[in-house]
Amino acid sequence: MLKDIAELRYLNTIKENLEELDEESLRNFYYNIISARVIIPTGEGRSKGALSIACSEIAKMERGKIILDRSDIGFPGRDLYEAAPVIRRKYGPFCLLVNSGSGKALIPLIDSQKLAQYIVDTGNNRDYRINVLTSDPESPLAKLGYKFGTTLLLKGKRETEISEEGVREFREHGILGDIFELGSAALFQAIAEAMNNDAPADHLKGYINNLLIDVFKVFDDIEAVKFLNSVADELEKRNACFFGGLGSGLEVARMAAVRIGHIKRILGDSTYVVRDTNLPSPRTGDIFIVISYSGETEIVVGWCRNFKRLGGKIISITGNANTSISAISDINYVLETSYKKGEPNRFYLKAAFLLSPLPIFMVSRMEQRGFSIPEYVFKWYQSVISII
Repeated sequence: MLKDIAELRYLNTIKENLEELDEESLRNFYYNIISARVIIPTGEGRSKGALSIACSEIAKMERGKIILDRSDIGFPGRDLYEAAPVIRRKYGPFCLLVNSGSGKALIPLIDSQKLAQYIVDTGNNRDYRINVLTSDPESPLAKLGYKFGTTLLLKGKRETEISEEGVREFREHGILGDIFELGSAALFQAIAEAMNNDAPADHLKGYINNLLIDVFKVFDDIEAVKFLNSVADELEKRNACFFGGLGSGLEVARMAAVRIGHIKRILGDSTYVVRDTNLPSPRTGDIFIVISYSGETEIVVGWCRNFKRLGGKIISITGNANTSISAISDINYVLETSYKKGEPNRFYLKAAFLLSPLPIFMVSRMEQRGFSIPEYVFKWYQSVISII
């Protein structure tokens, strides 16, 4: 398995893409975020999860921002056109923060178009900004960002790189949008840390580099490799897989569930995320993958106890050893992370990266048994089924 980890070359590609970010665009992108009082994150699928991990941390920072999510029941309007003046009056200037590798995702595109229309109709381009992170400079979202805020280009996987080589292809480029999604998650986490320290934009590349060094250390830990191997053993079995957490932990769970769900569905199994409306009761042999920094969150501990009582298995990633969740767990990995209350916590980003090779391990095992899954199968599932 150590050899497998070493061959996950998409991790190096993520680092290289972040190093190649345009300095001026990055500076403007950062300035528009820190100058706003409110951040409205928008995206779809794993891209939204990557953005939400950092936004959840920003909301908890002592020097953070107000985070308003479009999915919140208290969002003051049916769309951004209707909500913009209310948010400005109540809280102040805001930034619509968009994360979309393709630059064409429907939800963020509609949000951006509505806000752009409001800016045009009112002539107020000072209190509202559209910040877009994307891979395609010619996409509709990129053009809106150029006109009404800032567009920052982060390379992802190109269509020409898609092949039918199976696991070798996935080790090189990740699965589907892994390179962009994980890269964007690291970028937003670095922005949160720089913002917390009132750092100038010129220091952002240093924050990114420092962050990635810490994140990649996880893959040097033999215990992490054993953990991933054990989790892959459980995921291979015929069972339903549940993911859970609260706050940033829930966003990590959703990101992992999307990709694991593609493979489990091919095998004829189901994947669920806690709090989804279609959540069934677990059966004996089902597994529950939990992400919790403290390992003591009462609601999550309660979920684990109920799941265990019904005959399920608990797999957990915690930031502390000897916790209530780790004691209940059949498989536990302690992802040690230094953290001070009121500052952004790297634990959740590290957990997202730690879980990212699991689908590749599963595909590798299936390929060894003579069952190859080309990427177009994942692409088909992604196009017809929305998990988030």
